[in-house]
Amino acid sequence: MKINTLYAAVCLSLLSQTTSANENQKDELERIEVQGSQYKSTGTKSSLAPINAPFSISHIDQDTLQLRQADSVNAALRYVSGITPESRSTVTIFDQYTIRGFESYRNYYDGLELQSNNLWNLYPQVDAFATDTIEVLKGPASVLYGSAPPGGMVNQIAKLANGTEQTQVRLRVGSRALKEIGVDHGGVITDELSYRAIALSRTSDGQQKTTEEERTVFAPSLRWQPNHDTALTAQLYYQDDPKAIPSTPLHSVGTLTRASYGYLDADAFAGDINWSNFDRTTLMAGLKLEHSLSDDWSLFANWRYTDAEGLQQNTYNQNLIADSDTILARSAYKTDETQHGYVLDNQLSTHFTVGDSSHHLLLGFEYKSLSSTVGYWDTLGTGTPNINLAAPNYAAFDVSALPLNFYTEAHDIEQSNRAFYIQDEVTISALTLLAGLRYDSFTSDVTADKNYAGTEWQTESNIDDTQLTGRIAALYQLDSGWRPYVSYSQSFEPVAGEDSITQQAFKPTEAEQWELGVKYQSRDTQLTFALFDLTKQNEIINSKDFVTKTQAGEIQSKGIELEASHTFNEQVDVQFNATHLDQKVTKNELDQDLVGKRLVWVADNTASLWLNYYPNLLDALKVSVGARYVGESYVGKYNSDTVPSYTLFDIAFDYELSEQARITFSISNLSDKRYVGACYDESNCWMGAERKADIGLHYRF
Repeated sequence: MKINTLYAAVCLSLLSQTTSANENQKDELERIEVQGSQYKSTGTKSSLAPINAPFSISHIDQDTLQLRQADSVNAALRYVSGITPESRSTVTIFDQYTIRGFESYRNYYDGLELQSNNLWNLYPQVDAFATDTIEVLKGPASVLYGSAPPGGMVNQIAKLANGTEQTQVRLRVGSRALKEIGVDHGGVITDELSYRAIALSRTSDGQQKTTEEERTVFAPSLRWQPNHDTALTAQLYYQDDPKAIPSTPLHSVGTLTRASYGYLDADAFAGDINWSNFDRTTLMAGLKLEHSLSDDWSLFANWRYTDAEGLQQNTYNQNLIADSDTILARSAYKTDETQHGYVLDNQLSTHFTVGDSSHHLLLGFEYKSLSSTVGYWDTLGTGTPNINLAAPNYAAFDVSALPLNFYTEAHDIEQSNRAFYIQDEVTISALTLLAGLRYDSFTSDVTADKNYAGTEWQTESNIDDTQLTGRIAALYQLDSGWRPYVSYSQSFEPVAGEDSITQQAFKPTEAEQWELGVKYQSRDTQLTFALFDLTKQNEIINSKDFVTKTQAGEIQSKGIELEASHTFNEQVDVQFNATHLDQKVTKNELDQDLVGKRLVWVADNTASLWLNYYPNLLDALKVSVGARYVGESYVGKYNSDTVPSYTLFDIAFDYELSEQARITFSISNLSDKRYVGACYDESNCWMGAERKADIGLHYRF
């Protein structure tokens, strides 16, 4: 799809964009009105309705997640603008995507980061069934959340006790031997005390041959609300993933380019059934306090403790052996990781007026602490069986014979962060202004004991730094329903290591963004159109021989995003999204050949359409069809090849059997199109998601 064709479609869609997302938005606004200050928008940590926020933010509710087979954040982002989703769709141990051209593995849960050291493989995940809503904030978010990727953040809003009685049971079966049962039960003990419990059990085969997935979730919560001014919510989240799928790559020969045996199928695998797996458990305990000190002052405290561990056994590619396009050399490796940490976010807010202006002032203090241990073992290719991709043997490993002690590492990692932030949300008639500042003080100490073929040594890496970030934004509400806005925001990410030129520890990478946009809302239509210019600085760069390493790189990402929805009548509504991204390396003094090149994982254009149809003859039936286009991305830092664009189609049926029961049937990638999801370089490619069908029975009482 050429860019002119894409944006002709964008313009054409403005005449007819529609979706149930408009109804979802109306539901969201009603929820805000009912809950008042209890609603915390991801973008502002206040009750400001997203349509009135001067930046881009997207929402996906639970019904939409279920209808689109979205069990993970990866799958949930398929129909969101500004996103290149599912960079490694066959992998389930983490969610990987790009927002506005920048890679992210990091999700947030109820406004707090799902803690990880961001150095290895242990990333806690929260299943979509335990999630009420997913909010996607686009652009730098450090002013409220500290260290974060520059493209934005994804926040999963938890299902928690809310003072109501309800029960939902979900049964699902489907492709790849999917079997699932989920229960969401809430009740009231007294007028002051309510509870909720989420339970899930799911098993299935993985897409790659011989792989399997298994998950158990238990997430209870208890809410105590003695009066209108005070509410305390306690929650637990336990997730056991004894079988998850690690990131096992394929070579570009056979995936991107034709091999002597043809092309690999979508279920191709370069691992081993006796070895490849990821076993992870996550336990999180949290407390949330909401208290009105007076009519004008309120306190909100959000605390969570995380205890997680993960054992990974996997392989990576050494390359195709000489004079062969079928025999792939491999290394076997193992990681054994633990994490123990907590995060506390205290917020004090007040409302006051000065003349004609109304202020909502937010003062915050956040503290994070995380201790991690990592054990790493690697054969570095020695004593590791090759695999014949033309006729693979998936049980070639004798695990007891693998020389895993050939190379080992043992890491102790201590990380902490203290932050103070302030935000003033000002309303002057139809004008909304946002201004915020945040000061972070963070430390990281990493000690590693290493052993290579009997030679031992130790390394240390330390970070002790501070960072100031800010945001200023404005939105004006016109009587016609249009809301033009402008914003400037900043972000940062600490990086480990030392500059080989200055001999000083690396400073954090920094990013800044200008965004200009307009929002529109009427009874039947909702639209967000944004132009942004996002620049990341202090990027770590290397000379071609990797002798010199310094902090002088810059990457620029400019783009156009559109999210639009419209309800035509009682029968048809549609959602349309489109993105054009112009991203490139703008500075690299050590390797000029990289200037002008694009980052891997990032598609230049994306677009999607989701249509809901309610037939007159069957009032209880909803038919949904979706189309999603992901444009070209590049292979390797020098852009030596391209990953072709692809277009996929989805379909879903939702039929109400009664007031309590409904049945859903969904198919993603309807035509079972074979495509390559992404390539990091020529030796590391991942296939895209194959066709998947499931049928679900949902019962509420």
